[in-house]
Amino acid sequence: MVASKELLSTLKGNTGKDVLDQSVALMDERIKELESKLKTVRLTYTNVGLEWDELLEKKLGETGRLRLNLRKSKTLDYKNMSQPVEVFGRHSLKDESSGVFAYPGSMAIDPVTNYIYICDEGWNRVQVFNSSYDYVFLFDHKMRGPRGICIAQDKVYVTQYRSCCMNVYSMRGKLLHSVSGKGKNESEFDGPFGVDISIDKNSVYIAELRNNRVQCLNLDLSFNSFISNIFGAKDVKLTSTEVVVLCSSDPCLIIYNYAHELIRHMITKGVGKLVINPSHLFLDESGNILITDYGAHCLCMFSHEGELIHKIGKGGQERGEFIQPRGVCINQEGRLLVSSDNTNHTIQIF
Repeated sequence: MVASKELLSTLKGNTGKDVLDQSVALMDERIKELESKLKTVRLTYTNVGLEWDELLEKKLGETGRLRLNLRKSKTLDYKNMSQPVEVFGRHSLKDESSGVFAYPGSMAIDPVTNYIYICDEGWNRVQVFNSSYDYVFLFDHKMRGPRGICIAQDKVYVTQYRSCCMNVYSMRGKLLHSVSGKGKNESEFDGPFGVDISIDKNSVYIAELRNNRVQCLNLDLSFNSFISNIFGAKDVKLTSTEVVVLCSSDPCLIIYNYAHELIRHMITKGVGKLVINPSHLFLDESGNILITDYGAHCLCMFSHEGELIHKIGKGGQERGEFIQPRGVCINQEGRLLVSSDNTNHTIQIF
């Protein structure tokens, strides 16, 4: 990966060649140094397996975060997914102990620790599990209908449907900031559902079911703008160029650019169509669109163009079956996680 010889040949005879030679040599030295560090991180990851996230996080510091950019994600083979490899959690409407869910919903993965943050709309809380799916801790802030969750820059953003607010927490669940107030004005909400963050665009996007819109805040939580006239906005996900909105209308997926100009509608909704009652949305790294279907008790995978790729699950309480699935996400190991009101288990991993 040393490119200096080719570059030097093009500089032959140019004024200031000695200075350029020195600069290129320094560049080559830096490239070799970076390559060596990257190989060390890869080797460490290989030697200690998945546990290195927790064991070496403090020692590696920011290098631990660099790991995320080194691992090229594989395209998931959804068509070969039918049975979960593991399940965790327990469903109960009477027991509020750790690891128990009433109505598990949205999930988010911490990219550093691979911890799983799960909203429980029934017990009004967020529970956190490690990469081995063991319970770790509970947010100590009492909530009212936590509905959407995402993680960015060591902060956890949670919408609360019944409180009509969007809160920002530390990674350990300490409340840091809140934007609240029921209404239709700027920085007010009515039925906030999904939330997503774009650091590059300095934006927080929140889908509002009852206000039929998506509200955009700046990262400092000041008001930015609205995307209006979206019937039953349920969830929102962001790419580098697009704002993707899941809603109750037909078609149920709407794509905008960051100027909030409509790009296209797609994915038909209703009995006998592609989905019956869409609930939550997730975009994988290949641009595929994953939608949990609350009405058909399944998970649907679509291409970026809206072509149906595969469906997982049906109504039932066995492994690989769902009762009103909600949250969906993919962790750093490429495992697909789906939350469901299944009375046998609540989170299935494919």
